[in-house]
Amino acid sequence: MRFITMMGTAALSMTAATLAQTTINEIRTGSGNAEYIEIKGTPGASLNNMTVLIIGDGLSTTTKTGVIEWIYRFAATDVIGPNGYLVLHNSGANPAYVPTPPATGADPATGAFPFTIDPAATNLPWGYQTPTGSAGDTQIESPDNMTFMLVSGFTGTDTYQTRAPNSGADGQDLDTNDDGIFDITPWTAILDSVAFKETNGTVPAAGQDWWYSTATCGPYASRYIQTSGAPIALWTIPTAATGTLTTGTYVYGPADQGANLTGSNLRGVHASATSVYSSPVGLAPTAPYALSSNGWALNDYYEVTASTQGFPGVTLQWDQYRSSTGPSTFRVDMSIDGGATFTTVLEPYTLASASWTGGSKIIASIPNAGNKASVMFRFIDTMATGAATGTNRVDNIMIRSDANQDTIINTYSGPTMGIKQANGTWFIGVASTTVGFQDTCGSLNYAAPTYTCGDPNAGDCAIAHGNAFCADACCCAYVGGLDPFCTTVRWDSICVTEAAGCAANCTGAPCPADLNGDHLVNGADLGTLLGDWGGSNRDLNGDSLVNGADLGVLLGAWGACP
Repeated sequence: MRFITMMGTAALSMTAATLAQTTINEIRTGSGNAEYIEIKGTPGASLNNMTVLIIGDGLSTTTKTGVIEWIYRFAATDVIGPNGYLVLHNSGANPAYVPTPPATGADPATGAFPFTIDPAATNLPWGYQTPTGSAGDTQIESPDNMTFMLVSGFTGTDTYQTRAPNSGADGQDLDTNDDGIFDITPWTAILDSVAFKETNGTVPAAGQDWWYSTATCGPYASRYIQTSGAPIALWTIPTAATGTLTTGTYVYGPADQGANLTGSNLRGVHASATSVYSSPVGLAPTAPYALSSNGWALNDYYEVTASTQGFPGVTLQWDQYRSSTGPSTFRVDMSIDGGATFTTVLEPYTLASASWTGGSKIIASIPNAGNKASVMFRFIDTMATGAATGTNRVDNIMIRSDANQDTIINTYSGPTMGIKQANGTWFIGVASTTVGFQDTCGSLNYAAPTYTCGDPNAGDCAIAHGNAFCADACCCAYVGGLDPFCTTVRWDSICVTEAAGCAANCTGAPCPADLNGDHLVNGADLGTLLGDWGGSNRDLNGDSLVNGADLGVLLGAWGACP
């Protein structure tokens, strides 16, 4: 009896140890067949009773975050490979995917998994299942705020496996009040988790999903030059109006184009709960649909909201049209305090009852709308409508920058790829949809590199590269002083443009003993020289040999370069 008890205790201890050592190790999303989730654990250990969950957003207006939108249940036969890794990946075989028009070559949504998996790791393609109501795709949604979880003892109600992006409306809602805290926890234990962040900051931006893990990866920061007159937020109404109408209010959602999409929103508000919102044809070629509604009354309105940060001047333009019995006069009010107070920025204007193909395009520069965290514009009906069936429609609503005001716009997305380090922290891999050198499927992860100004491996200052810093210490310091993004985030094309000023600002006399380019001859250069002792790469006196003569040259130049 004692022997059996001891054996049982040992088995329980081994099970607990196996669970504790089973973790999520590497993730790549949003790349069609080039997607995978790598699990690390005890070689030969079974993943029985373990489940991978992806927590994201739902489509319903009442389940906006904390929804299970992707799930994979491991079988007892799924075991960690002899080298300690298992790679769960998109096989690329999706029987419901039908290209239109028919593909003539390789299609990004199909095809074989493009990476070489270490043969000592378990190679596990995720399967395609078609339960009633499941989606016809197997990809992971990206970019978005998503929480990846490895749990044991999952008992949730959601049974769909490897569902399509944006299919969270069918998933179980675990955060019923959308406050970033799980209200339902249908599992025995969370073995590991990580959240991929699309937005910067400690909390999600308005309209974004919460994340549900203290371990985070991202966001992937990038930027570009916003040309004058380009959209800050633009609603082309690319999808038909769907969703829930509540007491006359209909929320269409965020802008589909522009620099500041995060937190943007379009909605309609009517006093009548019987007003009907619809999506007739839009103005070709830019807008597939328009947003239309009937049941208009005095002070009913359409409303758009967006951030104008980074833009000192703002212009508002849109297309609007009415039916013969729809409201014909509107005005535009603006709020910069979240709707607490409004000012009229465009006095009442009149819409013609004409062919929608001609439309009524309105363009107006809006004072005091630039560089605001949130700007709200309301297109307000200023007259009573003759018939309840009278309609009014809007399209191509654009908040854009004023002319001659180019600016740098910081954006966030993904990350497409996350890599876990030995200390448990995550960093962003190469944000690319193609095979990258950082993809180490089923083997030891790529280590996050560290650089400084002057590091010969940091990259050419005249060429954009994926890390901060560049190899020329003086140029790197000069550009970094102008633009810290280049020495804290990434040496991008804007840094390369700024580096054109290095020639005029790095004109010191030659200093050959400065081996690392920091304009100082010191212990760092001495270490570099000694590392090449007997070689020729760090030869200072021209005899093709690094020896005591070169050491003398270096010591003679000790200190700041001229």
